[in-house]
Amino acid sequence: MTSRPVDSRAGSPDPPDAVRGLTAEVIVVGAGAAGCSMAATLAEDPDLRVLVVEAGPWNRNPLVAVPKGFVRTMFDPRISLEYPALPAREPGPVDVWRRGRGVGGSTLINGTMYLRGESHLYGGLAERLGPDWSWPAFGRAFDHLETVLPVSAPPSEPPSEVLRALIAGLGETGVPFVPDVRAAVGPRVGRTPATIRGGMRRSVATLLRPGLRAGNLRVLTGQTTVRVLTAGDRVVGVETVTAEGNRIRHHARRQVVLTAGTLETPPLLERSGIGDPDRLRHLGIDPVVSAPRVGEGLREQRGATVKARIRPGLGLNGRLGTTRGLLGAAAQYLATRSGPLASGPYELAASVDSTGGNRPDLQLLLTDISTDGTGLAPADHAGLMIQAYALSPYSTGSVHAASTDPHRPPHVRAPLLEDPRDRAAAARALKTARAVLAAPALSGVVIDEDLPGVSVADGDDEAAAAFVRSSGGGIYHAVGTCAAGGVDAVVDEHLRVRGIDGLHVADLSALPTHLSGGTAAVAMALGHLAGTRIRESR
Repeated sequence: MTSRPVDSRAGSPDPPDAVRGLTAEVIVVGAGAAGCSMAATLAEDPDLRVLVVEAGPWNRNPLVAVPKGFVRTMFDPRISLEYPALPAREPGPVDVWRRGRGVGGSTLINGTMYLRGESHLYGGLAERLGPDWSWPAFGRAFDHLETVLPVSAPPSEPPSEVLRALIAGLGETGVPFVPDVRAAVGPRVGRTPATIRGGMRRSVATLLRPGLRAGNLRVLTGQTTVRVLTAGDRVVGVETVTAEGNRIRHHARRQVVLTAGTLETPPLLERSGIGDPDRLRHLGIDPVVSAPRVGEGLREQRGATVKARIRPGLGLNGRLGTTRGLLGAAAQYLATRSGPLASGPYELAASVDSTGGNRPDLQLLLTDISTDGTGLAPADHAGLMIQAYALSPYSTGSVHAASTDPHRPPHVRAPLLEDPRDRAAAARALKTARAVLAAPALSGVVIDEDLPGVSVADGDDEAAAAFVRSSGGGIYHAVGTCAAGGVDAVVDEHLRVRGIDGLHVADLSALPTHLSGGTAAVAMALGHLAGTRIRESR
């Protein structure tokens, strides 16, 4: 990579303190799940110079490597960012959404789940965007990623009586056990695939190693992207700012790819003059491209958690909820990289059909631990939890820049089951989780239901939906704010931003809807597919 001036016509006049930065064929903005996968794929071509620009640092916190260390790192401002999420349209609860900060993005702090998703949902995406986005195409991307990124296939036999009972209970409700949920379709339950190897979390930053060793990939940290730079009708680079306030302009010979994520890519486009013209002028930004859908169409899976008290001595609360137990678990982990700290938060993942169509519409995540209701600390009694949510929500919100300051959090308006189809699905999710608890296989395990308990009568769909709306929360799976598909879409079927050349969006913001009950694996595959097409277009 070389240092050279950016075209003087790019964007607004150079700030007086602007510094000439680096030049590469492709600049990737954001080193999260999609960005690292994109950059690694591009760098497979040794003649292609790739520059990744990331606002956060390389991670050095040892807790990140501990799978259950997320209960601490998720709240560490050095690794995690907070986004207040207000209700989209009606009075309701204010959520706090969190995203990872640094190389690896949210894979530094997430639950490590690696869920490929449901084939019929990919079929719907292919109908909108073409066969390049079909289930087989994504399947090839997953296969490739899993040769580089460790994805554990846990032993099929669960280690605890509670987990075995939950599997049996799901079987009694019509959800069969499978050895590997990645390799199956339709209703199923199995051990949760996770980006864990040898008891240690492996973030998506792992994918960057070959390109870094080859020397044609470079990652710049501590540089927040202010905007993309344009010359006429083409994007030619990006302008960044360091923590010290220094402005730097990096030049892209071929492409700039935005992979800043569902919450940060729309504000970046808006700061670059790409968005709704009236909104841009209100922020004091001259419009470059009229794109009214930028920031609109936000979809989020809203989860409801059912908690149950179980027989004393069962589950993990006794091991992780006391000082003595936690010290023992820590000692076991340090000595052998095993034990309760060596796995993610949910041991089981189930895809469930609640409509009779034999196509899963719900995701259930199950674990033999329960929290105290005020955070992530274990409750003071033995318990289990089931998180249940609809795979394909219909309600939408929005994300928009709050100002021209790239460090100011965007305005997030969260969807809260405004669509009646979402309220019906929420009621079915709660009913499904309760049916598992009531299955004969759980009769010797479950004592009673802690949450929602008697406040939500069984069969009261309105109360169930109200419980999910008020007590549930966004589960950090947002998509759709720069969605592809349709003549007014922000990006076309090739993920190119409409109305300007040389600019792609290749993160979850480009997906019009969800494809899975977890988004990390999907984001990686999306980055790989888009990176392959950009690389091959040479």
